[in-house]
Amino acid sequence: MALRPLSPALASMAAKVAGTESAGDANHEIDSMRFTATDLLRQLPAHFAQLAGHSELSAPSLSRTVEAVTQLRKQRAASVQQTFSQPQLKSYLRAHGQQVTGAKRVLVERIINKVWGLTADTLRARCAQAERKADRDGITMPLNREVAEQLGSQGRGLLDTLQREFQVNIVMDAEGQALRITGAMHNARAALSTLRDKLASDRMVRVDLGRHGLLRPLSTTHTSIVVNYINQAFGEAGTAVYFDSEIFARGHLASDSLDVQQALVDALTEPANSTLFVVEPHQATDAASTTIVPAVDMVSRPRSFVPRHAFYSAASPESPTSVLDSHTLFRRDPGGQIARVDNTGIVEELQKWVAQCGSAGASPNCLSFNLGQVMFDLDRAGDPLFDRLHRPSDLLSAIGQRAPLFAFSNHVSPLKWLHSQSSAAAATRQLRLEFRELEASDPQVAQLLPVYGSKLEVRIAVENGRMDFDHAEISRIDGEHTANVAILQSEHDVQARLCRRRPVEPTAELALALQRCTKLLTEPDNYGQRQARRHVHIDTDWGRFSLVAVELDGVTQRLLRNGYAARVLQTWNTVDDLRYSSVELLPTQNFDARAPEALLPGAQAWTDFLRYLLVEAFEPASALGA
Repeated sequence: MALRPLSPALASMAAKVAGTESAGDANHEIDSMRFTATDLLRQLPAHFAQLAGHSELSAPSLSRTVEAVTQLRKQRAASVQQTFSQPQLKSYLRAHGQQVTGAKRVLVERIINKVWGLTADTLRARCAQAERKADRDGITMPLNREVAEQLGSQGRGLLDTLQREFQVNIVMDAEGQALRITGAMHNARAALSTLRDKLASDRMVRVDLGRHGLLRPLSTTHTSIVVNYINQAFGEAGTAVYFDSEIFARGHLASDSLDVQQALVDALTEPANSTLFVVEPHQATDAASTTIVPAVDMVSRPRSFVPRHAFYSAASPESPTSVLDSHTLFRRDPGGQIARVDNTGIVEELQKWVAQCGSAGASPNCLSFNLGQVMFDLDRAGDPLFDRLHRPSDLLSAIGQRAPLFAFSNHVSPLKWLHSQSSAAAATRQLRLEFRELEASDPQVAQLLPVYGSKLEVRIAVENGRMDFDHAEISRIDGEHTANVAILQSEHDVQARLCRRRPVEPTAELALALQRCTKLLTEPDNYGQRQARRHVHIDTDWGRFSLVAVELDGVTQRLLRNGYAARVLQTWNTVDDLRYSSVELLPTQNFDARAPEALLPGAQAWTDFLRYLLVEAFEPASALGA
């Protein structure tokens, strides 16, 4: 059955009803977009953050505030104009008794000015009112933990200087979470801007490498590569910039900035007392197949520079003993080049090295030997064939001319020693804290780079989760010398470390510093641990020391069947959450090398032990030999 169409009268009535309902809905929707001057002022922080790329509002001037509020008003007006049609806007104006003539833009301006009451004069007056309120209340700057620590480390000196210079009053709340600046608004803004510039400049610093060590003679290209390696290691936490022969460092936190600087110093300078030996077996010379290969550190070091290559030779000697009896030796002293050592072998040269260090005036009394790997980072000068196979002597000569960066990694698998049939001593656990001497002892200077000087080492026994502070062992260590022995074709390399170690009597100040340090280390968020590494200091009669390393060591010592001993350390670096193991070989079970006669070279016992040590470096991590 067909439906009859509506009569003209009914159709007209239906259209009027629909139009009335549509107009009413549109008026309600337009009203939902109404805004006030307060709404626009609340938008200002996000608006300025978007313009400046920063999450904090920087106290704009009155004229800038008026300009920004006017811009926000235009954005709101444009949104209304795009959302509604001209008939809908006219209907809204008609409902509020306003004129309905003009284009859409004119209609929207009439709504905002006449209906909503937001004229330009009204906005300007509202901004001026907010300005007067700001003069009374001041500017509040929220502080995160890092900024609060940064200000606290400088005392009141910086804030007092700003107060005098800008005639304002600056107060930090009791919790250290906000800073309030009161006074004339233009002065308060200037003081706030200067403070922020100062805090930012403290984190971007030019690194004066020459103050911290002997500069390595690297090419510009090689320096750029090393700086890029450091950037990769730090990621978002820190940045190093190499520009026009100058190097700059910046960290996300102030402590990160110091870590970047330390990595640059470690990579681009070398300690004055580090010697490199390279042992080249004669069989490798005959094979003529020595090259360099990527060297992977067993544990990644996320906040440091790690050289990336090692020597490799495909030919294997008949026995480790034959290498000791038939090899060519190369030596590189700090600042020099690799040179061949004639008429002597590595055992005799290590003995000579000990004697030279002992006669240098440092009076060393502590000697240790670690297994590990000598790693290099080589300047290849753009030579695409540098990775090909070489005669060892040619390769070493090229490396000597290109000034390698080298370091020693003591990360070794402990399975061979932990599961051996040798006699085991009781395992112990201890917390080891290392403090390095700072450049200056000024109490107002809280954050400085440690230098290659004296250090304090604190060992605290840990049993059942409790630390025995009453029996903490504190030692002052200086006069350090290291000899890194790279052995071609060997499973491991060797590092000898010689120093002077003196016991330090604990004082009340030392005890308080250690307790403060360990309290920070128990914080679960790791922030306190990172801050402790740079902010905990110990003042002594011979200098000021800053905490640089925190490790929890599990120590297992075993007496080997040949009378020598192996000390295995399973280490947890609590600051960077790294775990690794190291192995130290000793002439006797109770050896501490603190008697001067123990360091005299030439004794047959020392010769036998050094030969054993170098032979052991060839052994893989399998069954332990006699």
